[in-house]
Amino acid sequence: MIVANSKRWLTLFRSESGNVESALVLIPLMILFLSVAQIGISVYARTTISEVNQGNVAYSAMGIPELMGKSAASELAKQPIALPLPGGGSILVEEWKANIPSITPLLPGGDSFGSTGISVQE
Repeated sequence: MIVANSKRWLTLFRSESGNVESALVLIPLMILFLSVAQIGISVYARTTISEVNQGNVAYSAMGIPELMGKSAASELAKQPIALPLPGGGSILVEEWKANIPSITPLLPGGDSFGSTGISVQE
């Protein structure tokens, strides 16, 4: 009796009747997983680049980049535009454009966005 049941289970495991159905489910599941990952990467990149941009402009307003010398952050950042204020000082504005590559077929161009940092220099 036990031998007959084990042979029946072996034939069920060796049959390939479910391979087509699993392939039809796995392809959309991978696309869905990659799309969710793409959205997460884009949200994280937007937040991070906005914070870094604002920090660079704030450091520029305090005169920190001249004191720090050459660093990776100062090499990536452009010099902000200084708009003079009537009472003295200036407003510093810096824009960054970023392109996030695509990892999903649903968003073939990737994600492109811009970030603007503003600070007041007295």
